[in-house]
Amino acid sequence: MVVGVVAVMLLAVGAVIAFSPPSAQSQKSTVSDSALVAPEMSYDFGTISMANGKVTKFFKINNSTPASITVRKFYTSCMCTSATLVLGDRRVGPFSMEGHGGPIPTISEELAAGQEAQVEVTFDPAAHGPAGVGSIARNVFVETTDDKKLVFEIKAQVTP
Repeated sequence: MVVGVVAVMLLAVGAVIAFSPPSAQSQKSTVSDSALVAPEMSYDFGTISMANGKVTKFFKINNSTPASITVRKFYTSCMCTSATLVLGDRRVGPFSMEGHGGPIPTISEELAAGQEAQVEVTFDPAAHGPAGVGSIARNVFVETTDDKKLVFEIKAQVTP
């Protein structure tokens, strides 16, 4: 009987461990596990109107390492959002969601050690029509050749 109780307790503890959410540290690493760093990862546009058209936010990124980093993929979570990599006066993109215009293209944009760039994110509140009214959250993904990524998030409350 004691062995049965111990076995049930061990199974219960194992289930708690297996189904517990990851720690804050591991959750954070999936968002900012890149050598690229950004002072701001999320932006809330607040209340925006479909009638007023597209809104844009620029996020700064920096190569914080002593070596060059190559951006290989740049894509968004929804077709209503596009993203462009801005390297000084040169623009690479815009890129959108995989499946809209084909697979995510592979790019090869190098950021030298210490180099800054910008991620230009444009959201079109009218892209989904009347069904797009309400609270939204969209992501932009910047992947490097070492399979690391930065994930930026935009939010808004869309009105007609």
